[in-house]
Amino acid sequence: MLSQKLLIPQRTPYALDNTIYTSPWATTWQRVYRQVFWLSDGRRDIRRIATLLHKTEAVIEQVVRELTVGGYTSMQVEKKVLIMDAALLKQSFEMIIPQREAFARSFYQRLFAYYPETRQLFAHTDIKRQGSSLLATLATIVAGVQRGDNLALMLQSLGERHQHYGAAPDHYPLVGGVLLETFSEYLGPRFTLDMQDAWSKAFEIISSHMIAAYS
Repeated sequence: MLSQKLLIPQRTPYALDNTIYTSPWATTWQRVYRQVFWLSDGRRDIRRIATLLHKTEAVIEQVVRELTVGGYTSMQVEKKVLIMDAALLKQSFEMIIPQREAFARSFYQRLFAYYPETRQLFAHTDIKRQGSSLLATLATIVAGVQRGDNLALMLQSLGERHQHYGAAPDHYPLVGGVLLETFSEYLGPRFTLDMQDAWSKAFEIISSHMIAAYS
């Protein structure tokens, strides 16, 4: 959880223009989700929103986290702004689709070369199938943000499975770095600084949801 730090949510232009009135999830939000969304103006922190809604900070933070992973809000934590940038994620992901099998293969080769201790997590895994699973998961997340889906439950389940496989919280930053480098390898100069920043922030949001599911 991030509530030890000042957390300021803000509605995203993408949500206002594309999903808030059309997404099946957004159109069936519980009242508190709608309230938090419209109170997220980039100035009120979660403490202020919690006070206005007579809710605990923990409840408001959880709502903000779910809205953020779905692309509805950004979260400013101290000087860092975390956001799921739907357009940049989609654009860059579609660019690696023609080379998806090679991309996935390179990702795991690099992961094992840099961090040999991670190989044991896949000792009984078909790496080719695992590569397909990786790309399918990324595709689901990118498409989910585009549509404004509720990704929180899917990421919670994914985190629980990874914990069962033996993945530790310390592994996530390693995976994120390898993912960025693999994008850079396959896209070269087309993988712009803005795209790098979008994936870095997205992975931080995604991994925080997965780790929060650890018991």
